[in-house]
Amino acid sequence: MHRPPKIVVIGAGSAIFGLGALARLIQCERLRGAELAMVDIDPEALATMHTVAEKMNAAWDAEMTITSTTERREVLRGANVVIVSIQVGPRETVWEQDWQIPLRHGVRQPYAENGGPGAFAHTARNLPVILGIARDMEELCPQAWYINLTNPLIRLTLAVHRYTRIKVLGLCHQLLWGYAMAAAVLADLWDIPIPEHFHVHTDADNMPNFIPVAMAGLKHLDIKAAGINHFSWVYDIRDKETGEDLYPLLRERWLKGYRKDFEPLSREMFQIFGMMPTAGDSHMCEYVSYAHDPITKPWEKYKLRLQSWAGNRKRRADRRALAAAIASGERSVDDLRDLHRFSILQEPVPEIVSALTYNVPYSSQQLNIPNNGLIPNLPDEAIVEVPGVLSGMGIQGLAFPPLPEGIAELCRRELARSSIVVEAAAQGDRDLALQALLLDPMITDIDTARAILDDFLNDFAEYLPQFAREKEFVV
Repeated sequence: MHRPPKIVVIGAGSAIFGLGALARLIQCERLRGAELAMVDIDPEALATMHTVAEKMNAAWDAEMTITSTTERREVLRGANVVIVSIQVGPRETVWEQDWQIPLRHGVRQPYAENGGPGAFAHTARNLPVILGIARDMEELCPQAWYINLTNPLIRLTLAVHRYTRIKVLGLCHQLLWGYAMAAAVLADLWDIPIPEHFHVHTDADNMPNFIPVAMAGLKHLDIKAAGINHFSWVYDIRDKETGEDLYPLLRERWLKGYRKDFEPLSREMFQIFGMMPTAGDSHMCEYVSYAHDPITKPWEKYKLRLQSWAGNRKRRADRRALAAAIASGERSVDDLRDLHRFSILQEPVPEIVSALTYNVPYSSQQLNIPNNGLIPNLPDEAIVEVPGVLSGMGIQGLAFPPLPEGIAELCRRELARSSIVVEAAAQGDRDLALQALLLDPMITDIDTARAILDDFLNDFAEYLPQFAREKEFVV
């Protein structure tokens, strides 16, 4: 009989990530008896989540062996799957700085997470830890899969693929936003209730409105999309029950009759480039050059809203309070059987672990993996987003026809820039870092790029040891 897997979860102390990931892993019947090792650098948060995990384990008869530690090397040996969701620096604080620092120099980013100059800092902070985990895995569990959930997903997944021998998969749930948009436009076909003024912005406060529409979309629609993370495009959309091609109806309705205030940038891109983008305006705006101009103010025209850092801090506090209440016994652990009631999105982590371990084939609609011809007019070694099948053989992505050349060029630009960002952040190379910023569609002046880079390297110095090393070497 196949030995149950050893699963290491790095970032398990996070109430944002940990509650959902642990609940789904421990509920999975196929993973009964597995070894679950929890890692986090915050000992207090980790202790709370360990208590919650043990309560799940007992209540749900999972028969798992659960351990926790602040030192990942203590538990990596013999791991089969390593799941990583980490952030270097206080998440909301550094994200807000990623936006504020370029603004000092006149660059107003529309979102500042995965694209724009702020995403350079976001990459550079996280990359040393992401690579450090992979290098520890090369020594201690070289055959294990590395499942990365940390943004910027393209860049950090590419770093593991480029600089180590570890098998890596980038995992994201952004396609749900495509399902929600399509479900809203086609809602009457299945009597899906749509909240008034519905939108798909990623703010925590919008999740109670967003999740039911996205789930209804998943129930009734089948979408095949491909491209790059947070910038993928619908090739095919059908009625899941009848197989009817719904693309013509979706195009007709959204472009000619639906609410003009509904994800207006996505609608513009759909109309101009001929394919529906899936990410929603919040992320679409990160990859294009026409969302930041200080004269035309496209953030007003397209109603592009910044992330609510205050809202995210409240969500984090609420989740921590929920974890503490379950750990203390004030709330039943069975409340976590229904994650949607807490606006927690369900990542397919147990399905992926089961597929890779037990050869239970799992079809995933959204995998971030090396291209190798899957999208023929994007670079081979780039990380692309495609559906695919996971099994004991590993991961086989679904091959697609070429993207329309206009869309492909937008993707190629982002992939080329991401490649340079990754090299700059991995090597601590200031010259490459400046080149990366000058390739950013939001940067239009060399001196501005230099000033932003100087401020990033100064303000985030404690999180950027690789650049400090280079500075010492030059001196």
